Amino acid sequence: MIECREHPRYPVEVPVFFSTPENTKIREGLLYDISAGGCAVTSAIPVNPGTDVKLLIRATDLGSPITVHAAAVRWANHGEFGVEFLNLTELDRRRLHRYLHIASLTASG
Repeated sequence: MIECREHPRYPVEVPVFFSTPENTKIREGLLYDISAGGCAVTSAIPVNPGTDVKLLIRATDLGSPITVHAAAVRWANHGEFGVEFLNLTELDRRRLHRYLHIASLTASG
């Protein structure tokens, strides 16, 4: 099967915190795959496709977390879910691109 992704993905392992408009309680997961357009998360908290989420990515390499103010769950399966990033501030977009650069160096090295 050929992958037709818009952005390259990088394997990572960073804590991620998320909430939904329906449940503003902060939930925790592990982000294990990231690109400029989205990420994949494992979590004990089930999340359904179509759910809107807000994410806080604890990218310790940057010193500050990346906040994704609006994202949507595109798929979910057995404790994992995939998120498409919909809205980042310019500052968070720059942080994300810096983090992707670091992740690309780690993945190729």
